[in-house]
Amino acid sequence: MWTANDRSKRFYEATKTDQRNDFERDRDRILYSTAFHRLAGITQVVRAGEQEVFHNRQQHTLKVAQVGRRLAQRCIDEYPKFASVIDAEVVEAACLAHDLGHPPFGHVGESLLDQLVSGDDQDGFEGNAQTFRILTTLALRFPEHNGLNLTRATLAATLKYPWLRDRKDKNKTFKWSAYKVDAEAFVFVRKFHGGDKRTVEAALMDWADDIAYSVHDLEDFHRCGAIPWIEVFGAHDQIVDAAAEKWHNAPPNAEQLLSDSLPALRVL
Repeated sequence: MWTANDRSKRFYEATKTDQRNDFERDRDRILYSTAFHRLAGITQVVRAGEQEVFHNRQQHTLKVAQVGRRLAQRCIDEYPKFASVIDAEVVEAACLAHDLGHPPFGHVGESLLDQLVSGDDQDGFEGNAQTFRILTTLALRFPEHNGLNLTRATLAATLKYPWLRDRKDKNKTFKWSAYKVDAEAFVFVRKFHGGDKRTVEAALMDWADDIAYSVHDLEDFHRCGAIPWIEVFGAHDQIVDAAAEKWHNAPPNAEQLLSDSLPALRVL
């Protein structure tokens, strides 16, 4: 188990100069970074147009951060014993950072970049690994060193796939969270975590991402007229049954709750 001091440790020693705690400083550094500003120019799933307002990657990220903070707060309220390993500021900071390295055109763009730069002695390209590289190396914040110099806890929470690329392991070939060139920083971050398990805060970040995009992607597809609503409402029972089957620890009245909520889509 890592201690509070372990969690707040930075790769480069830093002196506290204001009232913010370590994780609040992490959040602010990410929010005001150039990499975060660039997200406003990247669309999510629908190309931006003049007639309709669609989500760009920055708007998506802000919603992920809000959901992530609320998930963390709920976990702490429900399970106080986990308060030492869950911090809402850490989760929010990781959520703000989670898409910094992802290129335009989504996974298609990511795959193409990987093909262009892959080689026997090269890692290729992966959006999550690029995020880690931005945070630890590419971002400019201090004259004396590269990167944002975030805490170990925040960096660990950004590692959705906490391993380096291993072409001999099919589970580590297509998704990974750090390039070999950044191995020193990766080892520093993962010092207190054995194996390939991600931190609880990283899991919360990932869940928040899933929740946010599953909602606003639906909104965007609706606005561009890509959803056949007549067919959707005609399949009411099938949708309710499928959703109830996937609901983990569903309440006894799960199907009724889903059935009652589906008509809300009509007001979109």
